[in-house]
Amino acid sequence: MNFFYSKSAVLMVDSTLFNTPEILDLLNLTPAGVDRYIGQSHFMGSPRVFGGQVLGQALHAAAQTVPLRRPHSLHSLFILPGNYRLPIEFEVERVRDGGSFSTRRVVAFQEGKRIFVMSASFQDEEDGLSHQKPMPSAPEPDALESGIARWRERAAANGLPFVPVPVDFRTTGDGDIYKTSTADSGKQLWVRAPIALPNDPLVHEALFAYVSDYSLLLTALQPHGITLGDPRLQIASLDHTIWFHRPFRMDQWLLICMDSPNASGGRGLTFAHVYDQQGALVVTVAQEGLIRMRGNSVAA
Repeated sequence: MNFFYSKSAVLMVDSTLFNTPEILDLLNLTPAGVDRYIGQSHFMGSPRVFGGQVLGQALHAAAQTVPLRRPHSLHSLFILPGNYRLPIEFEVERVRDGGSFSTRRVVAFQEGKRIFVMSASFQDEEDGLSHQKPMPSAPEPDALESGIARWRERAAANGLPFVPVPVDFRTTGDGDIYKTSTADSGKQLWVRAPIALPNDPLVHEALFAYVSDYSLLLTALQPHGITLGDPRLQIASLDHTIWFHRPFRMDQWLLICMDSPNASGGRGLTFAHVYDQQGALVVTVAQEGLIRMRGNSVAA
């Protein structure tokens, strides 16, 4: 399955801030045998592979073996940091195909070592009981400033390379998703891809999985006034869960409402409820990650 997109259907003005076509190509894996796929990585400012990239690629791999059902949940563990210079091998196990649900297990390897595992469940579309947590109030995205140009300016001021992103981020408040110097444990941000995307739901689901690893864990730092650049901080994703509730599109605005109910033992727990502009709850995300302050450091 290929991810096609329209390069001419640009929704934002400054396309140099975004790398959406590159990320769509990155999420589209190369078959390498029966239920085996090869993925490449890209530089995100660190030698380590970005966790959201592996999430999106693993979901894409699993979905190739369940063409007629949509994912409703995935549960993953980050085992070892990946090397962005090396390809990633994805191996899919067809655990079960039932009357309405399918279960898949995906293992990602580099140099013969497991770096990531994921279990995913797929379901036939069906009607049923329906309720949801109401969408909280938030400013409309058109009333907010894009944060991407600010990231580029900050990178230049610090002598660092700017890494484009696949979606626009617009945060309520100060407009910076990486700022964590606040006593509040919650954060809201709007996201949208800057180009029109195809109708294939997997494009939107895999891209959301990629984006879902941005900023979420930083919410656990907010009550402590610790920023991402703090030299004492050791931070890494440990596990990541996504529940897909309702259809959505990544080229339409989504409001991500994040909160961190707990931090303890060198770990932070975060949740996100994701709404479309009409107020439908479309996705829920949970993540726990390492937020260790150096001085108490031991090997992860």
